Amino acid sequence: MKATESFTAERITALAAVVAGTLAALLAVHAGTGIGDVIGAAFLTYVATIVAVAVKVPLQLVKVVTASGRGTVITVVITAIVLIGIAKAFRGLA
Repeated sequence: MKATESFTAERITALAAVVAGTLAALLAVHAGTGIGDVIGAAFLTYVATIVAVAVKVPLQLVKVVTASGRGTVITVVITAIVLIGIAKAFRGLA
């Protein structure tokens, strides 16, 4: 398999959706929202990104979800919470 074969539209879309979900989760945690709101923001951004790309590019949505993995959005939310917690701890030390 060549490197160009592994970069399909589905995989690129999955990567973009996960990155967008991560940024939304980080912004939600930084704004001080609750855990449910953080999860909701990450998931809605993830789904909205996939739908926005699917409108313009013909995609197989099952491959997009498979490419991003099962626990990706959950991992993103937990990572955002941990990173913001570490940042707040360092700010408290200064």
